Amino acid sequence: MPGRLLLGLAMAALWTTAPHAETPAVAGWLEHVAFPDQDLVMVAKLDTGADSSSLNVTGLERFKRQGKTWYRFTLHGEGGKTATVEQESDRIARIMRAEVEDTRRPIVRLKICLAGHVAETDFTLTDRSDRRAAVLIGRRFLAERVLVDSGRKHLFPKPCEAGK
Repeated sequence: MPGRLLLGLAMAALWTTAPHAETPAVAGWLEHVAFPDQDLVMVAKLDTGADSSSLNVTGLERFKRQGKTWYRFTLHGEGGKTATVEQESDRIARIMRAEVEDTRRPIVRLKICLAGHVAETDFTLTDRSDRRAAVLIGRRFLAERVLVDSGRKHLFPKPCEAGK
């Protein structure tokens, strides 16, 4: 028994002294997210129950460029700002939900800034116009970057501002 306690204390010491890439920020369940390459800010729902992230787009078109699959779509940010994006991608997500038929959505990789953390992440492209937030951020982005306080929202009025 004392050996296990000693091992546990040693592991705890290693964990607290191990270098971490980033310090997680505490954010609310609704936050602003910036898309720096498109110069847009949108409202995002931070969803720890979702693996991946999803993005509301309009005018989604699939086309070929030099034999590769590309997507063109429009993002709608705050203040009426829009951006048309063209992104190469041959990846498709199969979305399975209990009450509806499986659907397939294209996946693109975009740079975002949320709660002071900037990184690229994958988004499925869909129509989220009937949802409260145009963007859903899932665990793949949140992990080791953002802790979600489900009782609060908009703790970061400026998405790229670190800390509070």
